[in-house]
Amino acid sequence: MIAAGAEEALEQARDYTFRGRLTDAADATHQETATADCVDEETSPWPDPSGGCGADFLLCLSCENSRVHTGHHPRLALLRRQLISLRSSWPEKLWRKRWDEHLQRLDDLRTKVNESTWDAALARITDRDQMIVDHLLKGDLAP
Repeated sequence: MIAAGAEEALEQARDYTFRGRLTDAADATHQETATADCVDEETSPWPDPSGGCGADFLLCLSCENSRVHTGHHPRLALLRRQLISLRSSWPEKLWRKRWDEHLQRLDDLRTKVNESTWDAALARITDRDQMIVDHLLKGDLAP
């Protein structure tokens, strides 16, 4: 049973599409993460041995528990732009291994949101968004 759950989580992570839901606004009952809001971290496909979710925040968008609302768009649009920018400064094989699946998921999300709406969100980036994206890309944020 545990092996089946682990296999399902692995397959879910390999699906490079946004698997959560788009919402109109934040819900105070959801836990905010660096990339989305979480409906229920206790039912994570990547459970932490000490409880809750053990996934990298970049995997939040591959989880059915994630919720993305308009307040997330600027940060996620910035993250997408930064991942594209990193591509020219990293060896291709290394970049693909570390960042490609996340960029694909962000591209899928951008299409679902609406590309012009997504791109317009870049004008609303805050210093907090910039700080969070910087920390995400440096690997400074632990789940």
